[in-house]
Amino acid sequence: MDKTAQDADRNEAVQATAWSVFSELVKLRLTTMVLITTLVGFYMGLNAESGGLVQNLAKLGLTLLGTGLLAAGASILNQFLEREYDAKMERTAKRPLPSRQIGPEMALLLGGAVSVGGLLALAAWVDLLVAVLGAVTLVTYLFIYTPLKRKSEWNTIIGAIPGALPPLMGWAAVRGEVDPMGWTLFAILFF
Repeated sequence: MDKTAQDADRNEAVQATAWSVFSELVKLRLTTMVLITTLVGFYMGLNAESGGLVQNLAKLGLTLLGTGLLAAGASILNQFLEREYDAKMERTAKRPLPSRQIGPEMALLLGGAVSVGGLLALAAWVDLLVAVLGAVTLVTYLFIYTPLKRKSEWNTIIGAIPGALPPLMGWAAVRGEVDPMGWTLFAILFF
């Protein structure tokens, strides 16, 4: 194998590893589910006053951008907070922080920047209410649910709150308010 082919193989391996680290760090499957439930809430919130989906594509895109950044940032920050516990469990020991594929300082900086970017995008381009719901999601997930995982059975119920807020965020993005139907979407995921 010549040097050019070896370099190409090495670059492909590095790119594959970088993608693998990134997708695990942002919990890509979980973030995708958050985006899907946000999309459903947005779609369900469309009515005659708000217009159809085509008229709201830009707002939908910005809602998904902000929510996606927020979900990715929350996942990174969660792994930052959990890194010492993750290192002790076989199932989580290979995650990017315990396996030292990324340092804790970089994870904290990246997670904080991505989370703040998501909140700012929601506040500036979508609706302040959606940003507030996003902040509640972030705080509940990181500072209530995460520490409770090792202390109480209530963690599952508390964890259901940030899990059920994304469709409500989608609803609020298109409606500009949270009404009983929006709370119904929340309740469907919560219960």
